[in-house]
Amino acid sequence: MKTASNQSQLHGLGISGELLMEQARTWVDAHEDEWKYYIQIARMDSCGGYASPNFALQAMRRRFKVKIPNAYAPALARIAMEQNKHIAFRLAKSKVDGYTTAVI
Repeated sequence: MKTASNQSQLHGLGISGELLMEQARTWVDAHEDEWKYYIQIARMDSCGGYASPNFALQAMRRRFKVKIPNAYAPALARIAMEQNKHIAFRLAKSKVDGYTTAVI
């Protein structure tokens, strides 16, 4: 799996990445309990090295029976890394890379 490039190299990827990140941030703001659980899972999974964005998303879905698009997984991982420096995800390059302050 390829490691994500530094987002400073990814400007101009189009509106779809920006829109996806905005939608994911809106979802996070509207689902406080679910998001806290996602962060908890991501942090625990990071203790062994790198967390899996899909594992954290699936765990949150199972626990809260919440519907959330799979397409949000890369954006949620980057939002989590912005909010908690102890979370480390194994990330592939994504169209949302240019719209995060997380160091990837």
